[in-house]
Amino acid sequence: MDNHIEAEVESPPIETICVVNGILKTRWTDERIARLGFLVGLGWSGERIAADPLIRSTTNNIHRQAQRFGLRFRAASATQLQKPIREVLDAAAMKRGITQEKLIQLILATLAQEPTLIDNILDDGE
Repeated sequence: MDNHIEAEVESPPIETICVVNGILKTRWTDERIARLGFLVGLGWSGERIAADPLIRSTTNNIHRQAQRFGLRFRAASATQLQKPIREVLDAAAMKRGITQEKLIQLILATLAQEPTLIDNILDDGE
């Protein structure tokens, strides 16, 4: 006989917690699955996805669920941000209450509006 108890969680409202044989488990809702696919598609690591507020899971579970849903983690590319840069951008985004991706879009839009900023920032020595 399966001792299965369900309880709704207030934060965030989309999650359902269940206890199976004394083990607390968070269900993979459609929203969490979609977020997992989105973050894997962005090239995020399993560790970083596990820390996402909507996902909140272990790295091992992230990899198991990705495999379950047919998602593949891409090999690290040169375009991925290094950890120190990512941390600076994450802090700046958090300060403004936006995502890192939105912050990067705002920075690029600002640079595009002021072409001399690119020359001033990069200073190619020309």
